[in-house]
Amino acid sequence: MNLRRNLALTTATVMLGGGLAMGAAPATAATPAAPAPATATAAAQAAPGPVVTKAGWKNLWNANISGDYLKSHNKKWVSQGYKLPGGSSMARGVFTCWGGGNAKLKVLILDTGKSTTKKHRCNGKKHYATVAYKRGETVKLVLEGSKNTRVEAWAG
Repeated sequence: MNLRRNLALTTATVMLGGGLAMGAAPATAATPAAPAPATATAAAQAAPGPVVTKAGWKNLWNANISGDYLKSHNKKWVSQGYKLPGGSSMARGVFTCWGGGNAKLKVLILDTGKSTTKKHRCNGKKHYATVAYKRGETVKLVLEGSKNTRVEAWAG
């Protein structure tokens, strides 16, 4: 059964390829094709400058922090220290918050004291803070705010 299916598929491919090689256009070529929807990868390839694809970043963990928790803990949340997997050289914290106001995320390398901080409005969009990292160093994320927030740890 598989042999028949493979033979039929091969024959159809050869016949179609031969027809195209001789200059015969298929009937569907006369009608304009609808444009393909733009994808994030295509948009990233079109963007000028260095582009980091999603394939280059690994999501390590996610946390949802409620506004009630933040208000009861002096508007501050601190992650446990964690180490990034081998082969990564950048630590990235991503936060998304809703409901107005501001939030601030700090990515802190505990071993060196090196850090980066990003402060943005709580508008439902993702905001990024990225810092260079060396193998074996411990990283923490520190969130300051009062609204419901999603925090993500990434390595790249």
